[in-house]
Amino acid sequence: MSNCVTWGEFASAEPDITRRGEELLRVGVAYIATTARDGSPRVSPFTPLICDDRMIALLGKHTAKYPCLLRDPRFAIHAVLGDSDEEFMLLGEALPSDDWSTRIRAAIEARKIDMTSHNDVAFEFRFSFAHWAVWHGLGTGNIHRESRTWRNQKEAA
Repeated sequence: MSNCVTWGEFASAEPDITRRGEELLRVGVAYIATTARDGSPRVSPFTPLICDDRMIALLGKHTAKYPCLLRDPRFAIHAVLGDSDEEFMLLGEALPSDDWSTRIRAAIEARKIDMTSHNDVAFEFRFSFAHWAVWHGLGTGNIHRESRTWRNQKEAA
């Protein structure tokens, strides 16, 4: 993989951003942007599962995001906005990780949120960039933004 790290490596490098991002992602739905065959962008909802220092998703083979990520593993993920328009975005690569141990772990996490999936493939997401922000004072004259950005400094293999 290129200059991307696991969720656990990202969490070690940026524990505060990771903690806030994980809270936003745990609502059970986020949005993933992929690239269609013709190069156009696509945005789809999906369910990120964080377990064992990894981010995994069970993607149905019938969905638009499945062939897009097989062809071009690059993605952008954006969490649903939290309180005070808190936001969290990740960039990186996703690759199929459909071994039995990954599937079992993903199924356990999915079951915790009553998610079921059929005819799917587990993908592992790895990251090269993250951005978190929150707006303080929304609806007032004293609105201001707090934000943090992380870029992986690990050398590409």
